[in-house]
Amino acid sequence: MQTPRSSVGLVCLSFVLGSVVGCGKSQPKPEQPGAAQTQPEAAVSHPAYLDAEHGPKGPGWIALFGDDLSGWKSLPADRQNSWKVVDGVLANEPGEHGGTNIYTEKRFADFELYFEYRLPANSNSGVFLRGLYEMQILDDHGQPDDQPKDWGNGGIWGTKAPARNVSKPAGEWQSAAVRMVGQEVTVILNGEKTIDSFAIPKPTYVYDGLGVEEGKPGPLLLQGDHGRIEYRHVMVRPLEG
Repeated sequence: MQTPRSSVGLVCLSFVLGSVVGCGKSQPKPEQPGAAQTQPEAAVSHPAYLDAEHGPKGPGWIALFGDDLSGWKSLPADRQNSWKVVDGVLANEPGEHGGTNIYTEKRFADFELYFEYRLPANSNSGVFLRGLYEMQILDDHGQPDDQPKDWGNGGIWGTKAPARNVSKPAGEWQSAAVRMVGQEVTVILNGEKTIDSFAIPKPTYVYDGLGVEEGKPGPLLLQGDHGRIEYRHVMVRPLEG
């Protein structure tokens, strides 16, 4: 999110940040919104996640989109939505008047999140955790690995740079596994831990009309007013308090 500071934007392994747990059976397919898991574990399949080690495993995972944008709202609400779902991919295609952000109707407190994304050259987006804290999504492959910025790919915009630049080239699918408990966030980008239990000190930006507050559950917001972006396998698992 490159905006003025004053207006800041598997397959057989467990998603346990900092540890790896093996398994021997095929895993259950993550839940669709509102759907119950009724099939035996061995009878269902799951997507081939890009990051097999840290992708969703086990019960409790919710797929945040299916064949359409059910369960999502557009922001600002008075602008034509620039997102669509095609063949399992959620894509933002900004028009001549720019794109829109979208956010989930469901709200989350503590959670694990997994998603995969693809950017064209020089594009820019962001994933807002609880609608307040932006994990930057940026095409910055080729920047010095040991000189990442807090506005770089996988950083918490304005407050925390990733430990190193692990971005893939534009046009390639990338993966992110995020864990947020209280104010602490951990990020695994393209299979490498780049942020470890960082306590986010303040919101990146508070969007008008979103109705979010610090310390309370909030939505997942995908930024679409900066450039083209594609997402797939956007999965969340709420964590018990």
